[in-house]
Amino acid sequence: SGINAESTFFFFPLQFGVLSGEGTDDDFQTWKKQRDEEIRIEEAEERARKKMIGMLSYEEAMLAKQKLTELNKQKVKKMKVEADKMLKEYLISQLQIEEEIREKVLSIQDGHQQAKDAQLKLQEVKRKMVQEVHAESKALMQIAVEEAAREMERKMKMIQEIRAFDRTSISTVKFVDLTSTAGFGFLCEMSIAELRERIALLKEEKARELEEKRGDILADKVSYKKMIEQKLEAISHNRGVISQETAKIMEEKKKLKSPPQVRSTQLDAMQKKLEEKRAERMKYRTNQQMTMNTLPVKRTVNLEAEKRAMEERRWKELERTRERVAQMSTKSVGYRDTLLT
Repeated sequence: SGINAESTFFFFPLQFGVLSGEGTDDDFQTWKKQRDEEIRIEEAEERARKKMIGMLSYEEAMLAKQKLTELNKQKVKKMKVEADKMLKEYLISQLQIEEEIREKVLSIQDGHQQAKDAQLKLQEVKRKMVQEVHAESKALMQIAVEEAAREMERKMKMIQEIRAFDRTSISTVKFVDLTSTAGFGFLCEMSIAELRERIALLKEEKARELEEKRGDILADKVSYKKMIEQKLEAISHNRGVISQETAKIMEEKKKLKSPPQVRSTQLDAMQKKLEEKRAERMKYRTNQQMTMNTLPVKRTVNLEAEKRAMEERRWKELERTRERVAQMSTKSVGYRDTLLT
């Protein structure tokens, strides 16, 4: 559109005779406004056409998505029927397995009860043996205590003799001269006092070097801070300039006229097609909702009834098992009381 405007602008003098002196500046301005208005109308029509194409694509995509969703729902429904069948078979097999496990548990409990009775007999025998061993160990313990007392008395006498000997020990204190050397004859040989003095000098030199480094670091920090402040001032100045330029551009844009209303036969046809696609999509959606609301609930009711029946059978089996265990425990308690008496 920009190229067409420039070409018409350059060919205007030939059309209206500006070169020959027949046209005027007002004619040119009027023609230029008409041409700009035609260009804006063409651009608006192009934008409306692209928008309409995008909306048509959206409606077609949504309709295809709804159809794909319906197909997936049918597949899921079929899978649910198969899953219900498999679940029923699985529950029946689990009941059989639980019945077998329950029978095994009961047989194992009978074996445990017999083992408990044998263990009670063994404990009674062990108790008698422990009593006998306790009596014998008590006598041996008395003998061991007497021997330990005699040994302790002998050790106490030895400790007293050692302490008396330690009281008569000789003093071994040695005085050291810090200014004297070891006397080995080495050139680097020095006394303790000279060593301490050299260490003090080294510490002073190290502290002076640290102070100089600290001063250099402070000077670098001050210079870096000044550089940062200068850059921040430059950035704030540039931001102010940019904001002013932006405000000017926005004011110029506000001064432009609003785009004209666009109407054409092609856009009307596309609008009609868009409304048809949208109506078809909404109709398809309402049909899907109606089919979902009218699904039968017989399958769910049957599954719930089967689950309740299985739960009742399981509770009854558990009650019978508890009664058998209670009877066996009472028998074992009576047998244990007879053993103890």
